[in-house]
Amino acid sequence: MKVDKMIFDRIDRINWFTNCGAPLAPGIINQNIAQVDNWEQAKTWYSDSRWEDTTLEARNTLTAYLYSKYPNKYSEWNKIVIKAKGYIESSLSEKLRSYEEKYNLGNSFIDCVKWDVLHAIMEFAYSDCKKTPRFFLDLILVYENGNFPCGWDGDYPVNGKLVVY
Repeated sequence: MKVDKMIFDRIDRINWFTNCGAPLAPGIINQNIAQVDNWEQAKTWYSDSRWEDTTLEARNTLTAYLYSKYPNKYSEWNKIVIKAKGYIESSLSEKLRSYEEKYNLGNSFIDCVKWDVLHAIMEFAYSDCKKTPRFFLDLILVYENGNFPCGWDGDYPVNGKLVVY
């Protein structure tokens, strides 16, 4: 399998965090939204282990699905991850570091965004597989809108709201 350059181009065009604090435009994603108003509130959410647990569960749902339904394609997972991580380090790390420093957001901020982007690339790479679980590509839509997805309020995936700054 090969990573389509289209996802890298899409990520390169993101105007990172330009609408933070503004409500997410209706219809951007098919999720209930809880809005936070500032970086301190966002930091509380993305630093909470429940957000890490939510994104880990979303990733595990994807890998379990691919392993059971598309084992031959899933066997390429690690090769795709290596390419995706190379892209993230070369194209995204500096942009994120400047926001981290400007707002004193900590390394967990950078780790969260990199994790989201990595797994959006992975979802995109496997998007030709039927009924592939989707979570991180929705997060990319939030980033593309200039907002920051920073938490989950409730029990993922059965109920709750995506927390957005």
